[in-house]
Amino acid sequence: MNLRKSVAAAVLAGAAVFTVAACSSDDSSSSATSTAASSVAESTTESAAPAPADLDAAQAQVILRKALDPNTSSDDLDAVVDVSSPVTKPALQAYTKGASAAGYGPEVYTVKSVSADGTDKAAATVSVASPHAPQPVDITLAFVKVDGTWKLAGSAVTQLTSMMGQHGG
Repeated sequence: MNLRKSVAAAVLAGAAVFTVAACSSDDSSSSATSTAASSVAESTTESAAPAPADLDAAQAQVILRKALDPNTSSDDLDAVVDVSSPVTKPALQAYTKGASAAGYGPEVYTVKSVSADGTDKAAATVSVASPHAPQPVDITLAFVKVDGTWKLAGSAVTQLTSMMGQHGG
């Protein structure tokens, strides 16, 4: 039963990622949305708090790619993802398998910048290069400091998995 749910979640993840890319390919409203998102990202970057001294884009990139690699072991995920919620890790594992199957491997996620969001929180602007769309899309993912170590926040996992259900096609 759990295997069927995991497989279904992975298939849903892949289909949703593909759907998100397909829905945003070339209609004028998605272009306007993309332009608006870019403007917001630029204004946010200009007025955002500086990057935390101990988390830069390169380190956030390493954390993100490891978290989004479907081959990362469960123990290794604990080191790079805030798994304080029991649903975070299985949701991320299902997402990474489905996303990878749809062409969204960890290499399509590029951290462009990191800004502080308090002393133990940060926001990373991440460019996602879709294999199904001509232009990358920027998203903002949260990172948190847990016991002195920066990790991808559970809210970022929720954000990634929720993007699967935003578009119906």
